[in-house]
Amino acid sequence: MNDGILTREYHFNGIFYPKYNQEIITTIKKFFHQIELSCKDKERLDSLAERIKYKKILTFIVPHGSYFYSGYISSFVYYLIGLISCNNFIILSPDHNGTSPGISIMNKGCWITPLGSAKIDDALGSGLLNNNFDNFIDVDPFSLTIDHAIETQLPFLQYVRGKDFKFLPVLQRRQDKFTSIKLAEILYSSIPKGESVILIVTSNLSHYLCYDDCYKKDNKLLSEVFSLNIDSLYKNMEDTFLNICGFGCIATALQFSRLVKNLEIVLLKYSTSGDIDGNRSSVVGYSSLLML
Repeated sequence: MNDGILTREYHFNGIFYPKYNQEIITTIKKFFHQIELSCKDKERLDSLAERIKYKKILTFIVPHGSYFYSGYISSFVYYLIGLISCNNFIILSPDHNGTSPGISIMNKGCWITPLGSAKIDDALGSGLLNNNFDNFIDVDPFSLTIDHAIETQLPFLQYVRGKDFKFLPVLQRRQDKFTSIKLAEILYSSIPKGESVILIVTSNLSHYLCYDDCYKKDNKLLSEVFSLNIDSLYKNMEDTFLNICGFGCIATALQFSRLVKNLEIVLLKYSTSGDIDGNRSSVVGYSSLLML
């Protein structure tokens, strides 16, 4: 608590992302410079920015591994966000610690990173709670404080938006189909009419498979995502025993995108940890996507 404002301090710098302010800035600059060095990637992102600049609501999927492994994959999303005008964000993450009652939010206050303070969108938080039938959503700062995934997204947003943005953090422990669809409906109904909002959903893909199996299973998963077929997504999860931390969050993203009529999905970048460190015996898959 700081001057009566509920404040969530940073905990995961030096672990999932660089420890100090200037290190973070230098790292993100390096990612963006890498994109700009590839004429193909830069031209594609510039073209996408033209296509989405007048859209009110968009959805992105990004990973939440350490910057060393997945930061470059994430940078495709934030580079693109930096090219368009939107200052309101919902960031949805799976609960990695299992402490959330089901769906947790922090509805007011601010989060701190080494780059400064990021304000929570309390109006959007209030809207979410007003649509909170049957106590589906809990105000639960504790679960959000001990989870790393949303914190790792904020420095990217602070880099491209400075202090000119607000966000609502949402943590999803229950990953079943019913919960994911209901959460998407509540998120959709809580956005004020005419408001511009970007939903950022964070999930890593397959965990701890050999390199070839990871690519194969992630390609299958992404084909389900591209079809916006939630039933098929869950069947694939059951049939192939995929170990994906945020599969329910991905389902929420798909249902949300259907509701806002964003029915085209674009793969921005895919890679695995094995492409970074050369260890192909046990890898994690990472992907960034746009739903427009």
